[in-house]
Amino acid sequence: MPTLLTPFYYSGGFALMQHLALRLVLWRSGAIPRDYAAFLKYTSELRLTRQTGGEFRFFHDLLREHFAQSGI
Repeated sequence: MPTLLTPFYYSGGFALMQHLALRLVLWRSGAIPRDYAAFLKYTSELRLTRQTGGEFRFFHDLLREHFAQSGI
């Protein structure tokens, strides 16, 4: 690896690039909406999820289990 990219790699740059690539692939395949943050805030307004800081959790365990089993 060139020495110029070494600080980028060790400061989390590689993880950032992986994250962005995954988001792009999921968005292009139609698995997630383009504005994921707005979608999560919308689910919070509908009271399907609860936002605590940067984390979103389902209100109801049965709903979470349903989505986990259905593969959505």
